[in-house]
Amino acid sequence: MKFTRTSLPSAASSLALTVLSLGLFSTQPLRAAEPAASANEGTQILKWKDGKKAAFMLGFDDSAPSQLQNVVPELEKRKIIGNFYLVTGNGLYAALKRRWEAAAKSPYVVVANHTFTHKGVNNAEEMEPELAKCNEVLDALHPERKQPHLLGFGKPGGVPWKVTPEEQRVALEKHHLVDRPPFAGPPINYKSAAETIAVVDAAIAKGEMRQLVFHGVGGDWLVTPVEWFTALLDKLEAVKDQVWVTDVVSWHQYVTERSSAEIKTLKADKDSISLELTCKADPALYDLPLTLSTKVPADWKNCIVTQGANSITVAVHEGAVQYDELPGGGTILLKRAE
Repeated sequence: MKFTRTSLPSAASSLALTVLSLGLFSTQPLRAAEPAASANEGTQILKWKDGKKAAFMLGFDDSAPSQLQNVVPELEKRKIIGNFYLVTGNGLYAALKRRWEAAAKSPYVVVANHTFTHKGVNNAEEMEPELAKCNEVLDALHPERKQPHLLGFGKPGGVPWKVTPEEQRVALEKHHLVDRPPFAGPPINYKSAAETIAVVDAAIAKGEMRQLVFHGVGGDWLVTPVEWFTALLDKLEAVKDQVWVTDVVSWHQYVTERSSAEIKTLKADKDSISLELTCKADPALYDLPLTLSTKVPADWKNCIVTQGANSITVAVHEGAVQYDELPGGGTILLKRAE
């Protein structure tokens, strides 16, 4: 239920210059599909996990060495999740392979697919091995994971990507890849620490999801100064009661499940409430609990919430209880706790 500064190889330097000169990354704000919360007879599915006001994602592209040096330790220290879009078939990754293998063991490092070579594709046939081979390496980092499972995907920039949206959609679905929202990040789209922090404020003000994607942090290419990055993390820590900082797969699962979820009240009396929570998403891939809020009788002070073999006691706050449950996980029983 509650369940070292390093230098960029010349090829990558050329890539960075190409990206900047062509302006390949969108400067538009991110607007994911975010349907309103569902409700039924006193129970509602909250828009964001744990009832937070907004969602936020941190992304890190290209397996840059500075991410291992300057990013991962900060995330672990602060217990903040980051999405690392790795290029797993080039010499840079090979040189750092053992360090990435160690980093991937951290609960705050979520690995994702940024293609195998970052050389781009000229047709759908070329896209297939780029996705599949990268997935193979990522899966080897987490052999304990069940199959199939979802992985995040970030399209590489500054290289050809000559496939149609439909060809890409079909390929991502085949390989169980979740396409992240369009790129937006410093120093391309945001030119100061204040501008990056403002993205967090905008997410809270609008109750939406926002993301920032980085390349080098304190070194490498497309460099974000460490001071900007740590200021952003300071901000996220300061608003952790309002913002759900998450990984791209969990964000996608929550939105997808929530958008088709239904709640039915099976029974309600002065001592107990029984609910059924369902959604249309494939349970083999979409297994993230949703956060619910249920109004309870005025004399309840605490509540025992049970689904299957899982049970938790939660306090009543302003006449309601908040808890996490799995769609399709069986009847949800709320009982007054003495």
